[in-house]
Amino acid sequence: MKRFHVKHLLAAILAAALCALALPANAQKMYRCPGASGGTTFSDTPCAGGQGGEISVKPTGGAAGSPPPKPDPQTRGAMDQRNAEYNAILSPECRRARQAFQAKAEQKGGMDELMKAGNPISKAWEDCQFEAKDAIGKLSAKDQERATEDARKRNEESRMAQRQSECFAKQKVIDARRARLSQLTETERNALRAVEQDVAINCR
Repeated sequence: MKRFHVKHLLAAILAAALCALALPANAQKMYRCPGASGGTTFSDTPCAGGQGGEISVKPTGGAAGSPPPKPDPQTRGAMDQRNAEYNAILSPECRRARQAFQAKAEQKGGMDELMKAGNPISKAWEDCQFEAKDAIGKLSAKDQERATEDARKRNEESRMAQRQSECFAKQKVIDARRARLSQLTETERNALRAVEQDVAINCR
């Protein structure tokens, strides 16, 4: 019976999520079992004495036995850019550990090998989990900065559009009053000059 230490399974799951790896399409049953020392182990066969519980690892998408759908070029490009940004934050050692983990996980049966206790590839990537979480935090901060800058640009564009609309309306008033300038009272002419001055200053 195969048993895996919980820290290796968690490391494998976290790394798989970070790398957007394609897992096997067929659902796989696993069992969470209480360990002898009070910890938790995972097994591909039911726990002794009927203890623990069953968990099911399901494919992320697609029919059973079929490969996961490929992302469209735009999504693929965004994923590649995100992957490059993530790798750029990692140290060279952790970058190599992540690439080795991903390459092994993409092989047939690779995840089974990675989830075995003491696997050196899993261990190397597990040792980088603190750095990996820090990299995710930095990417999230960068996303927030981008969102803030995008919101600022949208607000600025909205203000400019509003000002253009107001300027257009004022210019229409000016043109209409100029067309009947001889009929305007002195008060109306003063108001016209005020509008013209406002447009000259604020509608350049």
